[in-house]
Formats: sequence, C-alpha cells, structure tokens
Amino acid sequence: MIHVADYGTGPAVLMLHGIGGSSDSFSPQFSGLGDSLRILAWDAPGYARSDDPDRPFDLDDYADAAADVIRAHCGDDGAHVLGMSWGGVVATRLVLRHPDLVRSLILGDSTVGSGTGADTASAMRSRAADLAANGPADFAARRAPRLLSPEAPADLVDRATDIMAGSVRLPGYGHAAESMAATDHTGDLANIDVPTLVLCGDADTVTGVPASQVLAGGIPGAVFVTLRGAGHLANQERPDAFNAWTESFVHITERLREHTPRTSDPPASISERSITMALDYTTSDLKEFTDSLILTRGTRHEDWDTLGFQAKAGDRFRRAQIRYVGSGATGNHENDNRTIPSRGFTFSNMLLPAGAEGPEHTHHDAEEAFFVLEGEVEVGIHRDGVVEKRTLGYRDMIVVPAGVPRSLKNTGTTDALFCVIIGTQKPQVPTYPETSAVFGISRD
Repeated sequence: MIHVADYGTGPAVLMLHGIGGSSDSFSPQFSGLGDSLRILAWDAPGYARSDDPDRPFDLDDYADAAADVIRAHCGDDGAHVLGMSWGGVVATRLVLRHPDLVRSLILGDSTVGSGTGADTASAMRSRAADLAANGPADFAARRAPRLLSPEAPADLVDRATDIMAGSVRLPGYGHAAESMAATDHTGDLANIDVPTLVLCGDADTVTGVPASQVLAGGIPGAVFVTLRGAGHLANQERPDAFNAWTESFVHITERLREHTPRTSDPPASISERSITMALDYTTSDLKEFTDSLILTRGTRHEDWDTLGFQAKAGDRFRRAQIRYVGSGATGNHENDNRTIPSRGFTFSNMLLPAGAEGPEHTHHDAEEAFFVLEGEVEVGIHRDGVVEKRTLGYRDMIVVPAGVPRSLKNTGTTDALFCVIIGTQKPQVPTYPETSAVFGISRD
C-alpha cells in the first residue's frame, strides 16, 4: 500500500518528496495551490504511512511505482510531476520510462544522481548505516537543519526535523539511498521530451545551484529559476515563490498542450512555444491573434546578464531585467521569443536587490517611467551636480522626460521590483556621466 494525499482541484500534479521527507513535506503546496491544482503527494514505498516494499527497490522500481500512482488517480491522461531532491531523480527516471504519463516535469533542488563519482556514491550509501546506528530522531536532528538556509526561522527547522524523524526508517531509506548511489542521469537528460522547469534555492548547500544547472543545461528547452533566500527545502522555505512558479508553469504547459498539435516531429521547447509573435490583425485567426497579445508571468525570466557588465564597477550595480515588450536600451534582444515585439514602447520589470543601484544615466530620445510593484525605490533627478531624491513605494510612479539624468537605489532591506517603460520602439543606448562608476565600462 502506497499512501497518497489527494487534495485540490485543477490539473493533477504528482509530488515526489526528497530522501528525508514524506507527503507532509508538501504542506505549503497543499495550502497554497489547492485552489488551482490537484495535488497528489505520496509517501514513497518504505516511508511514513506507506508499506515497506517486499524486496529491495531500485530506481526503476520507484519510477514504476510512481507511474502506477498516476494511472490509479489520473488514468492515461497522466499528470504533471514535481520531484524534490531524490524525488527529482525518481521523476527523471519516471519520464524516461513512462513519457506518456508525464505532462510536464518540475525538478526542485535536484541532481542527476549520486553515482557521478565514487565519493558521492559512498557518502550516499553510508547514510543507511548512520540511520541504523542512531535512530530516526537523532538522524533527523543532525541532518534536517542543513536543508534550510541559515536565516530559516526556528519553527521551520523544527518542522523539517519532525517530518524527517517521522518519515524515514529502514529498510526503505536504505533502498532509496542505494537507488541514488547507483544513478547518474547525465547521459540521459537529452532524451527528456516534455516541458521542464528546474528550480533551486540560491542558498542550497546540499545539492547546490551547479547541480541544478546541469539538469537545466542537459534537458532540451528546460527553464531554470533560482529562488532567492531558499535552501535545499525551497518549497518549504520560500513557498510563495515556489508555488507561483509551479502554478504558472503547470497552467502554461496545459495551455500549450491545447494549442500545440501532436505530430511525429519533436515538439519545440517551452520557450519557443511561449509566444506567437507579430500576427496580423486583419488576416490571422482572432483567437490566435488575441493569444499573441498576452504575456504571462510564468513565461518571464530574470535576466541578470543584460546589465551584468555594470557590475564590473561594483556588486551594488547588479540587477536583473525581466522583459515583456521590446528589447530595452542596453541589450539586443529583438529575437527573444518570450517578448512581444515593440511597436512604440518598451516594457520590462527591473529586480533591484537590497542595496543595489541603477547608476545615473540619461535617455536622450524618450521618456522613461518607473512604476513600483514591490519594495521601495529611491529615485534621483540630477542637474549640475545637485540631486533631488524621492522614495517611491507600492504603486508609486515617476515619469522622467527625455534628456533628464536619473538614478535609482534600493535603500530597503528587501528586493524591489518595478516596471520600466521607455517611450520608443528601440531606445538609444543611454549615456553615463564621466563622474559615474560605470562610465567607460563595456560588455567586453
């Protein structure tokens, strides 16, 4: 008997927990996503409320057991599959063995497996002996705090510890550890042919961002997102961000399935199918034309590279652009198929980390507007060495005429997010004064 928690309505998502968890690990998803998604979360065989397997399980066995859960609850329609850590390794094997059952794949703080080297495999196998020698309570008390960032609140650490202590036992944990130690999916990733989202906490020190980047780089068309301030248990430590990405991605892939005919040709990647560009109003299908005008949050991504060259002048100039319409003035993104081509303005979001600055600059050919969505932004208007500063908060806005120097700074303690609108199709590259720290810095 495999215990499966079944909650909510909407597209079905099978959630596979990490090697130290259970279905309880997804309580933030039950509470945050149940209104829009049907969540199926298992206790893996040999974990928590599920029976112990009657023989040693390898990774194929876990993947086949997950496939049985999908068939029992969703039939041949399949489900979206979300796997955290070891659960992501199981999910990867699941989509390789049963691709028709997986509508999309979400891999959270996961890896290709622990079989990439003798040391990592040995370390994984040694965990079962540790559990046998010390018992679940001591095992969890030592391991669970490492799965969260140093800033995690004590109650979250306690909850993660309690979940682990109540979930792991032998022989199930030993089978899971062996399945990890015997697995390296590196050479198999290119065979994954479903829309894939890879999520990772930027403070994850267990598998870490590099391991997630291997997944995202190896899976065709995969989308890679880091969650700021989250450790290995990103779905528990930053549930709002994790849930937003999960919900958006699932609904986007559902919509794409509706509008993408199945053929014998390999499907395009998620990014290639996200936006239908530049349809003609008078000749195109009205439904397709309407869809081509809409940009959803789930198809956006934080681009830290476009303005990354300015960070040569100091880390305080590091900020991210999130494009919607047009290319912006400091990058050439006309072929970015996530954006709608600009006809008379550019529109993007700017993510300004706490303490970060947008250096003094001047758009000589167009107005520029800032509209604050989250946090606070200090804006400065410059003239002859004098700076007038104002602090803008939620839903405040400033419109700066062409030729007027302006600057930005996040003086708060949290990230600031604001819209940026430039009133021309392709603005000229802005200029920076000779007194600016970024004056003369190029992308080279």
